[in-house]
Amino acid sequence: MKKLISPRDESPRRRERRQAGFSLVELMIVVVILLITSAIAVPNYMRMRHTSRLRGASSDFSGIIQTARIRAVQDGKFYSLRWSGSTAFVDLNGNLAFDTIEPSVTLPSEVTTVAATSAPATANLYGQFLPAGSTIGPSPNMAYDGTTTPITMSSRGIPCKTQTATGGTVCESGGGAIPFWVFFKNTVSGEQEAVTVSPAGRIRKWYYGGGAWNAL
Repeated sequence: MKKLISPRDESPRRRERRQAGFSLVELMIVVVILLITSAIAVPNYMRMRHTSRLRGASSDFSGIIQTARIRAVQDGKFYSLRWSGSTAFVDLNGNLAFDTIEPSVTLPSEVTTVAATSAPATANLYGQFLPAGSTIGPSPNMAYDGTTTPITMSSRGIPCKTQTATGGTVCESGGGAIPFWVFFKNTVSGEQEAVTVSPAGRIRKWYYGGGAWNAL
């Protein structure tokens, strides 16, 4: 029978060898593996975070357009979506200013709007969310830029463009289809997305990649 040796009966050298733990080389290998893993994981995490913030901004903006549309139908009047700095709001009382009781969304600090004239491949996007042969307000192959011309939803739930008329401001679409688009960019990652409103009132989100706009 093999004799059992208690820790107290071990020789000092044997006890030291048993309790030695990791060697310096083993610790260095672990550190190198952790550094390599971090070098791969951290950039991916940052990229995902930037994408998430941009995606959240376009989703929130789509939601506020839908809010304006629903309220317009419910109240039997038109409502415009206006900007106050980086905050988009539904101008319920028509005073052109943001009031805290009005539905609103605020863009993250690293997300900004981009003028349609500076956005990439607008003809590609136009061709995807508008029917061929549409008569567009500003010019062929263009929609109204929702950052300069307020996105307005009529009591029928479709986009219209406000204009001054006898007796006050009206919102009409009799001159042709009224589409809108708004472009967003993450200033850190450079990623871009867009929100479009078709003449029928359909709201869609898009991301730019591979030289073209892709539906979300």
